[in-house]
Amino acid sequence: MIECFQRIVQKEMILMSEKYILMNQNKEVLKFEFDKELNVIISIDEVYDINFAPLTIKNISDEKRGSTLNTWFNDRGIPLYRDNAKDIIDIFGIDSVKQLINRNYALSVSDQYWFKPEGSDIEWKNINYFEKNYDSFTFAEGTYGSGAGKVLGQNSVRNSDKTPNNTSGGQLKKVWIKKDGENYLYKGSGTIHNFEPINEVLASKICEILEVPFVRYLLDVIHTKRQDSVVSICKCAINKDEEIIPAYSVLTERANEVTKTINDYYLYLEILEEKNVPNAKEYLQKMLMLDYILLNEDRHLANFGVIRNVKTLNWDRICPIFDTGRCMNTNVTKAYWNFNEGEVKCFTNELISSFELEKIFDINIDKEKIERLKSLDKAYGKMLKDYQEYTKLTDDEVEMIVAGYRKRIECFEKIQKV
Repeated sequence: MIECFQRIVQKEMILMSEKYILMNQNKEVLKFEFDKELNVIISIDEVYDINFAPLTIKNISDEKRGSTLNTWFNDRGIPLYRDNAKDIIDIFGIDSVKQLINRNYALSVSDQYWFKPEGSDIEWKNINYFEKNYDSFTFAEGTYGSGAGKVLGQNSVRNSDKTPNNTSGGQLKKVWIKKDGENYLYKGSGTIHNFEPINEVLASKICEILEVPFVRYLLDVIHTKRQDSVVSICKCAINKDEEIIPAYSVLTERANEVTKTINDYYLYLEILEEKNVPNAKEYLQKMLMLDYILLNEDRHLANFGVIRNVKTLNWDRICPIFDTGRCMNTNVTKAYWNFNEGEVKCFTNELISSFELEKIFDINIDKEKIERLKSLDKAYGKMLKDYQEYTKLTDDEVEMIVAGYRKRIECFEKIQKV
């Protein structure tokens, strides 16, 4: 009887599992078994070329590789804490957003990894989101409300799983769409005062002055039947032959030296310089200067990194700066607005004083650029005024925020040797 039961259980497990090959564009990385009922990777069956694996998986020991692959897989999807996770669950008629990760080969627009069913003759060139069209109608409707799909120019293909939104991380509402052959991200807000999209545009302008690679953001409003949403819009940061290696993955190159303190800045920089990443120190410091100026509370280890070529595996360049919206006290109640010191993150999980960043800076920004940074207060104030209807900021609050920006530039100028 027991042997019969065991055979039944084994048979059911086989029926619920599938074999896949983890691919990096056209390169076979490893073969694994996937439980389609539980949505988990059961085991790694064979490794073909670990050098082409995600860095966190390549750099882990063999005995931990399976669990690390599972963590990487789960981090690839929409988090359970996404602002609109329930709406997405409802509109797709699923039990959890986790059920979306493995749809359409688990493709993404942050890298070129995908899951190829064992025995399939499907090719990356025929399915990837960089060269092929997709429809994000259902995701748009579930994210920004009924009517958003049409507003964003989608083709009313309901419940389509051919979309990079299945593998879009982060808390804020967001939708990837294809427009004129390019991938664009429409991202909303989710803090107390909801002016993150405006901050993204300001960050773009600062980066342009600092002459550091950045993702350019624009502003728009998505009007639907039940709500109006201010969003930032940007193009994808990579092309079809690239992947973003986030900072937490970079640090696995020397994981035993990580301290989770601001001192990891030096370790991270050493790794980049060992990999011959061009202008690593200058661009890393300028990113942190941006965070110093805007009091960025959310420069976590997943929203900066480097760009790797998936064919050559060269670390080609610093990833352009993106995701700087949660700054300028947008997630702090007015009573605690502090533009003189403020708090930031710098290789830390906890917030630290912005003054801590000053000891890192050893490059200077010339006086002409400082003056241009000062002049952005007018553009910032105008954007805050133009979108008051949606942010609900009062005139006094707008003035306080703009004055806060001036204070931050004043603080920054004081630490420059100009």
